[in-house]
This record gives sequence, C-alpha cells and structure tokens, in this order.
Amino acid sequence: MKETLSHPLDCTASLLLLLLSLLLLLLLFIHLSIGLYFLPLSLSLSILVIMPEPEPDQDGFVTVQKSFKYKTVASKKKRGKRHENKHVFKDCDDWTLEDMKTTLAQRKETLVESRFYKDLLELFNEHLINKKYEDIVCYGIGSMQKSKIAQYQFVLVLMIYDLLKIPGKMYIFDPVMTDLDKETCELHAMEIIKENEQGKRTVTHSTLFYMPHCGRGLYSNTLSANWSQEKLANVTLIGNRFDMYVGSQLDKDLRKECPYLIPAVEMIDTVSFPKEFDNNQIFNDLSIQQFTDAKMSVVDTKFWEETQYELPIESDKKA
Repeated sequence: MKETLSHPLDCTASLLLLLLSLLLLLLLFIHLSIGLYFLPLSLSLSILVIMPEPEPDQDGFVTVQKSFKYKTVASKKKRGKRHENKHVFKDCDDWTLEDMKTTLAQRKETLVESRFYKDLLELFNEHLINKKYEDIVCYGIGSMQKSKIAQYQFVLVLMIYDLLKIPGKMYIFDPVMTDLDKETCELHAMEIIKENEQGKRTVTHSTLFYMPHCGRGLYSNTLSANWSQEKLANVTLIGNRFDMYVGSQLDKDLRKECPYLIPAVEMIDTVSFPKEFDNNQIFNDLSIQQFTDAKMSVVDTKFWEETQYELPIESDKKA
C-alpha cells in the first residue's frame, strides 16, 4: 500500500489546538483552586472561538454587519414625566388671555414674597391708607404682553386698588397697549381711556395718579391740568421724583419741556419707594408725592396766575 503523508499545516493546526486545550485546562484550574474572579470564565472560553474571516462579496467589497445591541426603553410613565417637565417657550405675540393671567399671577407671587413689598406696605400704611381716594388714573405702564417691567407695575396697581379699598374706578392709558393688554384691563374692571389725553386730566375729588417711569413732560401736563391749590390738594402722584429733574438739568430745558415741575418741587412731600427689587429697573426712583396744604398756603395768590406756562404739544413719551 501507498503511504499517506500528513500535510505540514494539518500538523501545525493540531499542535495549536492541543496547546489551546492545555491553556484552557490551566485557566480552569486557576479559577477553581485560587478563585481569581477578576478573570471571567467567558473570557477563557472565548479563546477557543475562532471568528471566521469575512469573505468579500462578488463586487469585491466586504459587507459590514452591524452588531445587535439591546436598547433600554423607558416606561410610558417615565416618558410622560419627561414630557410634562419640558419647558415650552411661547412667543408673547402668540399669547392668549390665559397666558397673560398665568404670567401676571407669577409676577404677583414674586412681588408679594419679596422684602421690597413688605417695606412698601409700611410706606402705604403710613402715607396712603388714611387718605380716602375715589379713583386711580394710570398712565405710562406700557404693554404687559411685551414687557416684564410693565407686568410688575400692572400687578402692583391692582394690589394698591385693593389695599386702599378705592370705591371708584381705575382708568388706564398707554399708546403702546395691545389688544390683549386691553382685554386684560377689562378683565380687571379697568376703564380704558379712549383718547390720548397727554396726561391732562382734571380731577375734582381725591385721585391717585399712578405714573411709573413716565416722561417728565407727562408729569408736568398732569400738574398743569390741576394747577390751583384746591385741585392739587386732590392729587397724589406715584412716579419718578420731581427733584430728580429739578436741579440736575438746565433750567431753560426744564421750562421748555416740563415747566410745572419747577414750582411743584417746593410744594410737595416726597416719600421714596424701597430701593431693591429684581434688577432695580422696575420700581427704581419711584416715590409717593403729595401736595400739602401747609406748603401751598404760604404761596402768594398771584403765584398761580404767574405760573401758567405754555406746554409742548406732545409730552406723553416714557422716560
């Protein structure tokens, strides 16, 4: 018979397999006798697993197979929570009345919880509570739909109305108010002034003018419409301090733009608002300003006639 010779590669493979088997037995012995758990058994077994080399397709390119991975799927309950907590930004131009109500409620909560408001209440109790006001007139608040500052200022005047238990109306006007602003005012029983009065509203009973951060010309217009001792006694004004303008600006400019502020400074009592709130741009420089009989009575009667000034045509812009 013809003797069959073994191929050298077959011998090599057999020898390699034998060596691997011995290595496996050695590793198993180490696991069992010494207990080295940091070397997983699966790693040992994987040595014997020889991954087949990928074969090229007919076009010569090797097709890469994606490995399978398990994907953790959150439960419906958890997914729902993530969706609920996600903040959705809504442009103020798209606000509804409900959006406005929610925003104003948040502003009120922030205001009420502030140290500023607690200090402000003390001022109101000392200087406003005992004076019985019939109405409130609001000028220059701006657009609550567009402005955070306007939102806080609007909320505060609503709180003042309730705090002072004013029996009359709240009147309001600002040329920049949107339809949603007006709808919000009507919701709070505020009467919107239909025409731009430029602040020239004459009052015959005790009235609180709420005019935060208005232009100095608008303050002057309000005073001009009530320029007599009898009428000014009915005027209390919450707004920028008049003495901020008088003394810090040229006299000729004041007489041209806001002439009534100059003599008014000598006849009013001024109590400043607390200084700190939010970014200090909402109620900064505001004060309660009241005309007192004691100061007005010392003025000569001719003073009222001599201080009749010609006013600018347009003076309703905010400061």
